[in-house]
Amino acid sequence: MNRTVPLLIGLGLATAACQEPSEPATDPVAEAPPPAEPAEAEPRGSIMRPDVLAELEAPPAPVPPPVEGQVLFGLGETGLSNEARAVLDALIEGKDLTEPMWHLTLTGRTDASGDPEVNQRLARERAESVRDYLVEKGIPAGRIEVVAAGAPEPGQERPANPMQNRRVDIRAEARAAED
Repeated sequence: MNRTVPLLIGLGLATAACQEPSEPATDPVAEAPPPAEPAEAEPRGSIMRPDVLAELEAPPAPVPPPVEGQVLFGLGETGLSNEARAVLDALIEGKDLTEPMWHLTLTGRTDASGDPEVNQRLARERAESVRDYLVEKGIPAGRIEVVAAGAPEPGQERPANPMQNRRVDIRAEARAAED
């Protein structure tokens, strides 16, 4: 006979003798209590926590692409024309720029004629004129950035018509809601 079998049996008895006495073994099938009936049937749902499910159910809305436009000005002018107001109204209504997700950058520009300091001031006043109109239309000033770019730098591409340089570029960017 193989010598390892009595050794294994002996080890099993020694291990059993060292353990705490346990309750007598019972037949789990014979003594199992019947399942308790719930007072009210609860709807079967997910086993996930509600806060986790809420995060999964509402994916973030996609951020719309930026909106761009421009308003033109006459030589030395900073006031908005009726045409400029119509362009701004169309921009505001087209994407509902009064919604909090939109942040605007207004870049005032001038042509290359005249004193550079005067052109810088003119560019700022043009952008501020557009900002003031947008604020009147319900866009909070805190969501509008004013930049004065002035005249085009030497070597920059310039439109053939100098009036195309006398403008305010408008860029509206949607930003995701901040938590």
